[in-house]
Amino acid sequence: MTQKIYTKARYIKLGARGGWEQHCLEKGIAPLAYYDVPHEMALASDREAIRKINLDLGKTAGTATGHANQILGFYDPDPDVLWITFSGGSLWWAELAPDVEYLGSDPEEFPQGSRFRRTVSGWHRVSFGGTPLLIGELSGNLTKVAAYQGTICTLKPDQLDYLLRKLKDEDLPEITVAQDARRQLLATVEDVIQLLTWQDFELFTELLFSRSGWQRVSSLGGTQKTLDLELLLPTTGERAVVQVKSATSQAQLDDYIGRFNAMPADKYFYVYHTSKHTLDPRDSDIFLMGASALADQALKSGLVDWLIKKAA
Repeated sequence: MTQKIYTKARYIKLGARGGWEQHCLEKGIAPLAYYDVPHEMALASDREAIRKINLDLGKTAGTATGHANQILGFYDPDPDVLWITFSGGSLWWAELAPDVEYLGSDPEEFPQGSRFRRTVSGWHRVSFGGTPLLIGELSGNLTKVAAYQGTICTLKPDQLDYLLRKLKDEDLPEITVAQDARRQLLATVEDVIQLLTWQDFELFTELLFSRSGWQRVSSLGGTQKTLDLELLLPTTGERAVVQVKSATSQAQLDDYIGRFNAMPADKYFYVYHTSKHTLDPRDSDIFLMGASALADQALKSGLVDWLIKKAA
């Protein structure tokens, strides 16, 4: 997708409480209500006349001005304006064609807006590079515009800058530094995990799973030859079998694949921190957790300080 320069971005609410969202996203349009404002008046950018209509409807001076600004913003044909909305847990963006197509002033005859603009290439919910634009992964400084009480608002410069960075899959310099620091930390944590004795490694594994909500059912290093840890997830009732190996090989994994198949469980984990070669779980349902995956989980579970003290 060709990237262009956007000088401005506007948020548009697709109907009261998002009532027009599905229709608009499927049809590739952006509608507007304002049934009391004539099309010719808006085309002429007659701000004062639009204000007067809203004043006559009992709006305050400030509210009347706000409505006039929203209508004129909708009629703005500037091709360098990016339009966004929120729906279904995602941010959607589009370029709008310059022409406003008028339908009519009767809300009963035209229940989904008195006028609309077509999108140039539809509504999109991924970045230019194809990354999903999930609301939960976006800054609240941007997503807060969804709480705007009106229909259309213009994004502030910092919001526009952030939006364009997300669309281009670019990070702020501070985020890049933080990500680099995190990668370095994870690499160091991997090294620390490999310093653990096998006893401490088994204890670390148990702590890791317990902080994820799993509860130990059997004793660590129990009596069953192939069973180091049996776990229960109370929220779902799932049971898991965990084999813990500080150092291992493909031959050992293959042996345990066969043994795991004979054990009734919902999940099977093979946890290790050292192997000379990359392990292959074959076609089994076993989850492999090596030093890299363990380091990531240790960071997320707050066990880095524990690891440092154990290995020191």
